[in-house]
Amino acid sequence: MRTSLTLHQLQAFVEVARVCSFRQAAEALRISQPALSRTIQGAEDALGTRLFDRDTRNVRVTPSGNELLPIARRVLSEFESSLGELAQFLDGRRGRVVVATLPSLGMAFLPEALAAYAKFQPAVEFSIHVLTTRPLLEMVNSGDADFAIGLQPPPDGRFRYDHLVDDEFALVCAEGHPLASKASWNWKVFSQYPLIAQSSSTSMRQLTDGVFQKLGLSVRMGYECGSLPLTGRLVAANLGIAALPRLTLPQLGTAGLAVRGLRGPVLERQLGIITRAGRSLSTASRNFLQLLKMHVRAVPPQRENRSHAAT
Repeated sequence: MRTSLTLHQLQAFVEVARVCSFRQAAEALRISQPALSRTIQGAEDALGTRLFDRDTRNVRVTPSGNELLPIARRVLSEFESSLGELAQFLDGRRGRVVVATLPSLGMAFLPEALAAYAKFQPAVEFSIHVLTTRPLLEMVNSGDADFAIGLQPPPDGRFRYDHLVDDEFALVCAEGHPLASKASWNWKVFSQYPLIAQSSSTSMRQLTDGVFQKLGLSVRMGYECGSLPLTGRLVAANLGIAALPRLTLPQLGTAGLAVRGLRGPVLERQLGIITRAGRSLSTASRNFLQLLKMHVRAVPPQRENRSHAAT
């Protein structure tokens, strides 16, 4: 065998073998008969053997041709099957989507969006990584995640950001706490009661620390906690108060809590879709993000109605 056969040559060979006629095969392949003859001759030259015995009336497959025929059919079938899989991937009907998300956004929006997406694209697989901001951005930057749902990244040119929602901070206290008596409070109350703060590595802590510093507040740290469920239990036990984004509140997972508005200033964190600049997304990823945006827009903002208290 002097060189590789092409798919075009294999297709021509299989068709001639099927009909045992160069004229009929040329018509089926929609090429001229001389062009078909040149293609078969090229295949025979590549293999160094004749594939057909032919005269003016008959075309017969040679022993070498009979040996090649099942191989050629298998190669063409596998190629067509692979093209079909590629077509499904390009159409967004197959594939694997890797998502990195902050815990709050993952719980607030992903389950419903994934359930809706699975109804019309059940063959698409998802891998979800729940992370804090820094490793989340690292996954997107390295290409290990197709996209992330998180805080607006720094404008350093590495990322694209598509805004989804503003997540307002609220005061969380025990139901029997004095601060539960009003619908909203000024941030200055944090200088009067022990603070149950999030871990210093979280963006939530950095944002609240920024407010305390800006207002010149002296805040007494009661507890530093890296777990939102534990934070909820500590607050419910009346060991302190917390300032948390509203999208994180379902993770507190406990009764006996009161949620109140915070003003002076109103603090919000901007959350959205983060992708790597200059990197294309798969069709499945793009379709899911379009559905996710529609889902987020349909969910009313989780804001406190400051005209009345809410528990």
